[in-house]
Amino acid sequence: MSRRTFTAALTAAVAVYAFAVPAQAQDAIPAGNQVVINEVESNGDSVGDWVELANTNPNETLDISGWSIVDNDPDHERIVFPEGTTIESGGHYSLYTDIDNGFGLGGNDSVSLFNQAGELVDETTWDGHAATTWGRVPDMTGEFAVTGEPTRDQKNAGAGDSEDIATEPWPFDPQEIQNLDLGEEFQVEDMSGVDFDDNGRAWIVNNGESRLFVLDYKDGEYTLAGSWDLKYADGSGLPDTEGITATGDGLYVSTERNNADKSVSHPSVLRFDYPTETSETLSATSEWNLAEFLPENLGANAGLEAIEAVPGGFAGGVEGTGEVLFVDLSGDQPQLVQSYQSPFTGVMALDYSGSQLRVMCDEACEGASIVLEKGTEWAPVTGIQARPAAMENFANEGYASFSDECTTRFLWADDAGANGTSLRAASSTDADCGVDEQQPGVFGSSRESFLVWAGAILSVIGGAALFGWIASNWR
Repeated sequence: MSRRTFTAALTAAVAVYAFAVPAQAQDAIPAGNQVVINEVESNGDSVGDWVELANTNPNETLDISGWSIVDNDPDHERIVFPEGTTIESGGHYSLYTDIDNGFGLGGNDSVSLFNQAGELVDETTWDGHAATTWGRVPDMTGEFAVTGEPTRDQKNAGAGDSEDIATEPWPFDPQEIQNLDLGEEFQVEDMSGVDFDDNGRAWIVNNGESRLFVLDYKDGEYTLAGSWDLKYADGSGLPDTEGITATGDGLYVSTERNNADKSVSHPSVLRFDYPTETSETLSATSEWNLAEFLPENLGANAGLEAIEAVPGGFAGGVEGTGEVLFVDLSGDQPQLVQSYQSPFTGVMALDYSGSQLRVMCDEACEGASIVLEKGTEWAPVTGIQARPAAMENFANEGYASFSDECTTRFLWADDAGANGTSLRAASSTDADCGVDEQQPGVFGSSRESFLVWAGAILSVIGGAALFGWIASNWR
């Protein structure tokens, strides 16, 4: 899941292009109610998901002890506000919902507020993570809409006008984006990392279920070929499997935490052997904890979002800082080789192809990406590139490409599962692939070869005409 700690530049850039989340009928404030749900972060800032309440009474502080909130999952217990919880007049009060065994908020979810008597006071529903936050505009009194920026415990900001942060188009456009129908297991949220192996098989992880999937590809179609539960080396836990890279040495998976204890950061890379047909559960064979390379106060849901094998080691994408960590995992202890600060609030996907590493953000940055190459160090060789023109602003936390002869295949994993789709695909064909300018055809395919043949033909025609003229004029 992703965070929203925006810089001013990116805040302005993403506001206008946020999901077109329709206002819900229940957004209207119930008559006589003075405490309202005011703003919701469902896609996590550097700490987690949060809900903000507001006291619309301009004169009195209100006591909300014993009040509670809950999301749309009937199995979740309400979070009850402790004794002494108050909101000052005209003020705000917020809490992180996924801290201390609470609940996270999904891309298609709701929040309901109940008073001390258990009566429904306010609620809101959304479809798809907002690129910023989901809040009342104007602050406290308006209907819910995508905000201009996250403003926890402050006055809500409207979307306003903004410009795209991308400076270059998607280099593979035009592309037709295909929604993949792979059954119920892929009509869910939390599909995160995706990567192709050397044979063109696609490996995917679901961070909510700690589950691994593999897809086969034939005749233009992807089919599910297997799935497995992933565990830590001792066979326990629920690794928050966010990214994956398929190497000749096995599968490497980046994690942010143990889902069995979501409030504790555990940013590690796990290695797994490739599964066999009889495998049901895979336990990690090795683990490297990268906490020493990350800020001490980094949120539990803001760690290692992506992993990709690169020459000399691995690149890891950090959700909460927007960094790419280049690390050597050849020994028992990880070694930091280089840290690159991307222009994005968070690095959500990485893909190495040829000699280039694509660094990608999610819907918080309009799905923009930048390409790095290694000289003395890894450094940008492009500007900020837009997502495909035909791609909506989805919560893409996974991206991979695979080139085979003249065709390159692409996959995107949508963490929010917008419109019931968690995987989308596209392909591009190189129009010049397989054409050799020096390979002769009837007249040869090169300009030089054509001119040689044309000259020979004209010489023959010219010689015959000259012979005819001499024969008819000889006396």
